Amino acid sequence: MGNTALLRRCVQDARANGGIVIYAEASDTEPLSETLRRGLERAKKDVESLPKRLKATVDAVIKTIPRASVALPGDMGTVELSSRQPDDSTSAFIDILEELNSAVRRHGRFLVFAIDEIQDAPVPDLRHLVRFIHETAGGDTPAYLVGAGLPDSPEHLHRVRTYTERWRYFRIGLLTRDQTMDAIAIPTRDRQVAIEARALERLAEEAAGYPFFIQEYGSAAWLQHNGNAIATADVESAIPGVRRILEDEFYDARFRKLTPREAAYTLAMAALGPGPHSTGEIARRLSSDSARVASIRNQLIKKDVVYAPSAGMLEFRIPLTERFIEQNRPSLERRAGEKTFRQ
Repeated sequence: MGNTALLRRCVQDARANGGIVIYAEASDTEPLSETLRRGLERAKKDVESLPKRLKATVDAVIKTIPRASVALPGDMGTVELSSRQPDDSTSAFIDILEELNSAVRRHGRFLVFAIDEIQDAPVPDLRHLVRFIHETAGGDTPAYLVGAGLPDSPEHLHRVRTYTERWRYFRIGLLTRDQTMDAIAIPTRDRQVAIEARALERLAEEAAGYPFFIQEYGSAAWLQHNGNAIATADVESAIPGVRRILEDEFYDARFRKLTPREAAYTLAMAALGPGPHSTGEIARRLSSDSARVASIRNQLIKKDVVYAPSAGMLEFRIPLTERFIEQNRPSLERRAGEKTFRQ
């Protein structure tokens, strides 16, 4: 189960226990208030048993939340999609959330914000929501925030408010080989389909413990099989196509944009094995020092290839990037050429 699937399971559990859940996928190109407004509209539709008074409050909140502006062609300006724009957007937005939380609590429910890809939420917008969550935590009617995202999500939240360092974070790591095999074999067996031992081993090798990869390779093998067993031939037939898709979606798009110096940096980093690694250690493999390659590191962070899990440390943002680099080392070495970082 990946982070998004786990977040959706949390949403289901919250709803089952009386929660009013505002589910949204954050974007760095859209104000968080806009994504939350759409999430609130969906929440109203999802909860058929919502009392009339609470529905009325939700409708009022939806109308009050500012909508995004749309830029018109040329120099024609922009159009504001909401007829109401608070003078003080920060305090007004928090007032809106407080009003909603109070109304939800009066009807014996509780309020949950579930945000996927939380690392993409704009910092100024997320700051309002985090402040609201923090303020309610000290009272009798707390609202809850559940987020899912990439490994640098905690650092993103720390930039929003320092007190988020005290929040609880759970990192979904790679599964062990045995766990990976169970994740494939148990659902298969539950559907009265057997899987050859070698076929299961090959799927585990390719997925390498990454939950999303396990789902993709397992699904492809399932679609490939006929009858009541998944054979090794089914798996071998499915693997190349899945590998091409995953490499294109997860790695190729990022690595095609690398400059020679950036490609050399990733090669040095991958040679150290699974991270995180200190920036000094990476620089030494390039016969340089951290200060001289800092600009390259910063560009790789901007391009979403690496992230800094803590001060002075660096890790690839997408799991199994080291494996991708090793499998494609000749082409990356050609791109890097004879780049050196000495001065």
